[in-house]
Amino acid sequence: MKFVKDHELVNLLISGFTLLLGIIWMFFGNHIINTFLPLENYIIFYYFLSGAIFSLVFLGIYVFTRTILNFTEILSGNDSLNAQLYENLLVDEQQGAYLKNIYGVYKVISPVAITVLKLEDKKIIGSNDKYLYKAATANKIIHEDKRIIDFGESIEWTTTVTTKNGLETYLCKKSPCRDSKNKITGIIGVCKNITTLNSLKYTNQQIEIRYRNLFSKLPYPALVLDVSNLLPITFNLAMNNLLGYDKDEFSTMRMSLHIDAENLNSFIKSISTLNSFEGGTFETLLITKNRDTLNVTGYAQNINIENKTYLHMMLFDNTEIKKSTNILINSELKYRSLFEHANDAIIVVSTNSLNIIDANDIAVTLLGYSREDLLIMSIFDLDSSSNHILIQEKISDLEIYNHALYEQDIKNRKGEKKTVEINAHKLNYGNEDIYQFVIRNISDRKKTEAALKSSESRYRQMFESNMAIKLVIDPENFYIEDANPAAAKFYGYSLKKLKGMDLSKINILSHDKLNTLICQTREQNLGFYSCPHRLANGEIRFVEVRDGPMEIEGRQLSYSIIHDVTASKEAENQVLVASKMFDYSTDAVMLINDKNEVASVNYAFTQITGYQQSEIQNKSPEIILASQSTTLLNDNVLQSIKNNGQWKGELWHRLKNGQSKPLSVSINSICNTNTNVSSYVVMLTPRYTQLLDSENSIHLIELTELPNKSLFIDRLQNAIDRAQRNKNLLGVLLIDFKNFSDINAQYSYDLGDQLLKAISKRLKYNTRDSDTISHFSSDVFAVLVEDLGDIHQMGIVAQKLLSTLSEAYQTLEHNIDLNVSMGISIFPDDGDNAKPLLVSAQLALKNAKKIQGNHFELTSDDMNKHANKWLQTEAKLHEALRNNELFLSFIPQVNTHTNTLDSVEVLLRWNHPDKGYLLPDQFLLAAEKSGFIDAIGSHVIDLALKQYRLWLDLNLPIPRMTLNISHSQIDSDLIDILYAKCNQYNIDYACIGLEFSEQNFATTTEAQNIILQKLQLSNFHICIDDFGSENSSLSCLLHCTINEIKIDPCFISKTHESLQAKNLLLGLVSLCESQNIQIIAEGIETETERDYIHKFNIQHMQGFLFSQPLTTNAMTKYMKRLFYPSI
Repeated sequence: MKFVKDHELVNLLISGFTLLLGIIWMFFGNHIINTFLPLENYIIFYYFLSGAIFSLVFLGIYVFTRTILNFTEILSGNDSLNAQLYENLLVDEQQGAYLKNIYGVYKVISPVAITVLKLEDKKIIGSNDKYLYKAATANKIIHEDKRIIDFGESIEWTTTVTTKNGLETYLCKKSPCRDSKNKITGIIGVCKNITTLNSLKYTNQQIEIRYRNLFSKLPYPALVLDVSNLLPITFNLAMNNLLGYDKDEFSTMRMSLHIDAENLNSFIKSISTLNSFEGGTFETLLITKNRDTLNVTGYAQNINIENKTYLHMMLFDNTEIKKSTNILINSELKYRSLFEHANDAIIVVSTNSLNIIDANDIAVTLLGYSREDLLIMSIFDLDSSSNHILIQEKISDLEIYNHALYEQDIKNRKGEKKTVEINAHKLNYGNEDIYQFVIRNISDRKKTEAALKSSESRYRQMFESNMAIKLVIDPENFYIEDANPAAAKFYGYSLKKLKGMDLSKINILSHDKLNTLICQTREQNLGFYSCPHRLANGEIRFVEVRDGPMEIEGRQLSYSIIHDVTASKEAENQVLVASKMFDYSTDAVMLINDKNEVASVNYAFTQITGYQQSEIQNKSPEIILASQSTTLLNDNVLQSIKNNGQWKGELWHRLKNGQSKPLSVSINSICNTNTNVSSYVVMLTPRYTQLLDSENSIHLIELTELPNKSLFIDRLQNAIDRAQRNKNLLGVLLIDFKNFSDINAQYSYDLGDQLLKAISKRLKYNTRDSDTISHFSSDVFAVLVEDLGDIHQMGIVAQKLLSTLSEAYQTLEHNIDLNVSMGISIFPDDGDNAKPLLVSAQLALKNAKKIQGNHFELTSDDMNKHANKWLQTEAKLHEALRNNELFLSFIPQVNTHTNTLDSVEVLLRWNHPDKGYLLPDQFLLAAEKSGFIDAIGSHVIDLALKQYRLWLDLNLPIPRMTLNISHSQIDSDLIDILYAKCNQYNIDYACIGLEFSEQNFATTTEAQNIILQKLQLSNFHICIDDFGSENSSLSCLLHCTINEIKIDPCFISKTHESLQAKNLLLGLVSLCESQNIQIIAEGIETETERDYIHKFNIQHMQGFLFSQPLTTNAMTKYMKRLFYPSI
């Protein structure tokens, strides 16, 4: 338009110039001719020039007139076009427009623009933004308009409005409006509806995202290749995994780098061919990052991305298929070799004709035929029977089951019968089915078996008619091979059930524990061992087992003759309990015989009265009374005992130092029904218990809470008195740590105090309650071991303590090893009272310190030799931790109602260098007894929580991880370790479950209950495992708040047979629901068991139906499938 206007202006100027020239010529033309031209030519030139000029004038008049008319038409046309443009904008439903002058006053605005600018129901034309909008909005618009007017900027924004079509999006733009001189005369605004455009854009984005997700999650390798430079444009994770490179590495590598040099030209040629034909199949060899060669086939297809053609390739790894093909070829060769060189006769028979089609040399020798003769014979020709019924039956079995094992009489070329064992299979040989018969001559074996049957008959009569309980055991497989009727009657099972029964169903001891017990019995030449057996009704009976080895048909078995000794065991336990009650009663106890003499006193008697047993034994009991004229067992006392069974009262007794104190006295009689002789038990209770408690506390070391040397000597002397009376042995161990002073100097005395506490704890865990532990001085401890059967038992105790105390001590910051020395003395060999026993132990300790490393010394050389053997056995468990032989497995706990994961339970396994994989039952008990369980437990907690953190970082939302905790781990160190490890790996306490067995939970001490309560208050998840496996009461649920219990599989199995057990389980479920305790059924292996448990409204389960124990990698894959099934 601008060019047209300029052109008409030029025409206007030219035409105006011609008219001006004509006017000038009209008035001054004659004068000009006269001036410049001669007179004779004047007329000619004047008229010529006048004609030419006036022609130009007429032409100029025409052009001027035409230009004026055209210019008028252009202006009027512009106005028409502008009007048409504004009219179209004002009525367009998809676009809106408005016009403002430089003062912000609206001149024109379309309906759409009114809606977009939200100016409905307002007078707009002639108004400005201050009038139309609130102050804040108006100021913003005025500021924007000022930028447009002053700087010529354009401003864009998007907004959404609600129209009759719903929510719509508009793109708005304000721009300067200029005149012909490029001067800004106003602001023009346009609003364009981009709702459809955004929808299309979003749809395209979603399509692209779905494509990329599908591409990246393809299970097989895929990539998009630039054919020009062989660089990958994009690729999925499977492609990275195939070649072993990470994403950044692979993206910068040409495909030629993954091709062997010998195959590179062929690969490039095939790629070019694929690109030319727009796709096809291919095959090549790829080299991985580890330099492994992969045989890969695939399909490629051209795709167009941004107007450029690429090759989309999908690959399949056929390496294993190729290997399998080669293996099959080699297998054929091996089969032929085995066929020819087998130790048994082999013949191959056609399935169609039953003719022999092949035979090896052994078959030729056994049957006496030549190979050529055999190949024209049928399988029926070898049968010694005339009806061939057996062969026909076995051929049918081969067709149905593909296998048959049987015995048959066949005849050789000479007609001799041979009894053979035939192992027949139906095989596919190439493209043909065949029967293969492996024939073994058992004629000699049959004769031997016939001879054995007669001897077995005699053995069976003796075995079954005997009234003693007899079992034949397979020790290797741990099951009952045979049992006699007496055993069936005793155990309550039928003979059919007993035979083949797993020995663990009647013997409570595990396989390893029983083997250890048997080995110890044979080493000590005891002839028998004792252990608890379980009857069919669940009753536990103590038995003595006398066993020995036997061989039957080449198998190593053992026979066991069993005697029920439950009654005598209970009697022994009652005597032991009475003895312990006597020795450790806090009340003074004095036994008086029928001669009115003191027979024995306990330790509390010595503490209260000051009299040692040796000072009062066989003396009159009146020696302790304040008044020597008073008789203890006077007529009134005896009459009260006769009438009431006892006498109670108060007496003043005289201490050894001469002081007198009041005593509460209770006297009871014990009558021997056989001799009709009465003895008397006198119990003395002091009236000054606070003083006694104070005196007792003086004899304890505050740091370790162990008796000091003074109290140890007192107890040792009392123990010597009891040992003399009961004719028992006792042992004294002195323990010293060689490098303990260096520990204090290097790490501080605070750490030294922690070690002393740990030492005392290990000593407590690895000694009996009846033993006495004492803390003599800084790093010197003593142990008094009573009721020894022989010296070797002391050696076992010493070896156990040495192994435990020499194990590394793990703190939160350090791992410390201590060198332990021990000296041991034995009563009565090394002395008959406390002083010589301590001197002997001190001399033995001195000798032990001279030997480098951990060592103990005794006065017996035989004991020292036996100790070395014990240490070697126990050291393997300690080495397991150092050599990382302990590893974790995991088993999931699931909610069957929601099909979600509840928790992951951590299981410990030992990869033993000699015995292979061992379960916890096979080694944790030994670790617990040795005190080494703390080190193992700390190691397991660290490994488990570290793995938990790794899984959480992989976006695997595991609700909880459950750890199994043993009884001896429940101490203050457990709290510190759990806090430290949870904080280290940033794991919420509520995500950690602590699982305790029912037996351990029921026997916790008061201190351990406090620890459990602290753990529960810290939001740790508390669980009782194996609930229902023990005879504990529900009071164990009161030790702390319980979050869940696991029902033992044995308890569940009882509900099938017992209505009482079923009702009990229903009651337990109801109780747990009322207490908000979750119930987990463990050991679920079949869908039938799962459906049965659902009947009790139990939804949380664990067992092989859902998963077996898994390694770390397998558990990771399991959870990825569970949480992300589409991947």
